[in-house]
Amino acid sequence: MTPLRPDRIIRSRRRTLSLEITTDARLVVRAPFRAPDTWIRDMIEEKRGWIERKIAEMKARPAPGERRFVAGEEFLFLGKSYALGVLDGSDAGITMSDRLYIGELRLPECRALLQEWYTKKAAEIFPVRVTGVATLLDYVPKKIRITDARRRWASCSSTGTLSFSWRLVLAPPEVIDYVIVHELVHLRQPDHSDRFWTNVEKAMPDYRKYRQWLRENERMLSI
Repeated sequence: MTPLRPDRIIRSRRRTLSLEITTDARLVVRAPFRAPDTWIRDMIEEKRGWIERKIAEMKARPAPGERRFVAGEEFLFLGKSYALGVLDGSDAGITMSDRLYIGELRLPECRALLQEWYTKKAAEIFPVRVTGVATLLDYVPKKIRITDARRRWASCSSTGTLSFSWRLVLAPPEVIDYVIVHELVHLRQPDHSDRFWTNVEKAMPDYRKYRQWLRENERMLSI
């Protein structure tokens, strides 16, 4: 049997090993600084069935494919697809109307400009939606941040700060609201206990379908 090899090993001061299957179906190992390679290999072999199953599941999920940043290529925003429009001879940045437009001269920077545009939109949209949902449910977050996080859509700090990855702005508004509810409930219930999920359901009775959408379409929320 051919040994499984991790695509990346990340060492830190942690005490335990953990395995992660990324959205591009790669195996990442997180390990203590002094963890011997044999320990890592043994863990991978022990979890071979789980790893192979998760990689297969991830590859079966929809994905945008390799980005080329050419006219007509489609990008999500708030759950809707917008074709990329290229303005001949222009040096304009990203703008949106019926399409996402970019000047022809800026195409080499397209990925970076799109990320900047999505981040700006997230910074405009998320505080408004968080405030609306928090007011309705009687929660009071201290601060709202937009991050470049890849592994987590959002998080809630012990000081009451809610952080959201800009990538989430590609998702439908209902999915965004589910993530907001999830993090607001963490303000009072920091774990994922039964009580936590009961409170999420009270706030959003149909949250399961939005959580499922996020799991099935997470690979699509990228550029």
